[in-house]
Amino acid sequence: MGEPLKFPEGFLWGTASAAHQVEGDNRNNDWWRFEQEPGRIQNGDSSLVACDHYRRYREDFRLLREMHNNAHRLSIEWSRVEPRPGEFDSRQIRHYRDVLGELREQGLQPMLTLHHFTSPIWFAEGGGWASSGAPEAFVRFVRRVVRDLGDLVHLWCTINEPNIYAFNGWLGGEFPPGRRGDLLGVWRVLAHMRQAHLAAYRAIHEQLPDARVGLSHHRFLLLPERNTRRDRWAARTAEGFMDRWPVGRVRRERVVEAEADWIGIAHYWAQNAALDLRRPGEQFIPRRNVPGVPVTDMGWTSDPAWMRDVLNEVRELGKPVYVTENGISTGDDAVRQAYLPAVLRSVHRAIADGVDVRGYFHWTATDNFEWARGYSQKFGLIAVDRTTLEREMKPSAMLYARIAAANAVEPD
Repeated sequence: MGEPLKFPEGFLWGTASAAHQVEGDNRNNDWWRFEQEPGRIQNGDSSLVACDHYRRYREDFRLLREMHNNAHRLSIEWSRVEPRPGEFDSRQIRHYRDVLGELREQGLQPMLTLHHFTSPIWFAEGGGWASSGAPEAFVRFVRRVVRDLGDLVHLWCTINEPNIYAFNGWLGGEFPPGRRGDLLGVWRVLAHMRQAHLAAYRAIHEQLPDARVGLSHHRFLLLPERNTRRDRWAARTAEGFMDRWPVGRVRRERVVEAEADWIGIAHYWAQNAALDLRRPGEQFIPRRNVPGVPVTDMGWTSDPAWMRDVLNEVRELGKPVYVTENGISTGDDAVRQAYLPAVLRSVHRAIADGVDVRGYFHWTATDNFEWARGYSQKFGLIAVDRTTLEREMKPSAMLYARIAAANAVEPD
């Protein structure tokens, strides 16, 4: 075995989470209302308790520190901070000050996400992200958060995975508002989220000129099923539709270059695309797993080598890059223990290629409420007993701790 593959000095090692998936008792947002509709959530699961992170955050952060992490990506729950339009809850703001303060006390740099799939009920009732007033409402919230919490945060993520949010909510029906086939809705949501990101970027820098602001983009690969002109066209078309349209190709529009200090990449999976006129809908929503590649419990084909390709796509922008999410859902932790060093070797190769990767945030710290899948999916490095809520580090957590402590991963 050769020398360990060292990562750059100051590299951030962390995990990522979303407030609604871990906090518990978030009953004033659109996801909670969505959960009350019969059949929406697998097994009838509820986020009412989740991981009780709202009360147990100190315990959770101590576990992250035991894993030798030096950063953590988390989100702030908009519906707690602004329960009614224009009215801000000072008690909840103090809570998030305590959360961020504890992170820093444990030596963990926060990356704070301002929107991670959930919105206040009042916002949703006004049309949500499909409404032209959405960017203005969001930026009002952002300004207040930056005013009251800005001294504790340097890395800001405005919006998490706009493409996943829009397609799952307006095309696939798995997220609120649960619509299917609403392409115009998808267009409106993505356009308004883009406007909101740009406005939030400027608002944050107005108050915090030295802050570093970006957003997290979900990047999955769509590969031609066969090496034919027809299937290559199908893959390009489907990729443009699902992964970049209508926000626009990053390299073409330079949106990220102009209005982001860093690029966030969330990557989990890939699928095949093929031109099959018998199944026209699948030209844009491919459902063919890649043969010969392991399938996770989510039903996704996931090859750690793909991470290098995904990261190299944004190399020419010359921006710092963070892997804002990556991991696998599996009930067999040995599978995760094999995947984790392999994907980190892929990240290391991308760095050697010239990609300025500054950090890796594993999804996720604790097994949690995985949206419409409920508690059926196990992404965490830490198990949570659903009866007692007791935490237990998995062997993969110990592996990640060794990697983070060494700032290096063993070679193949």
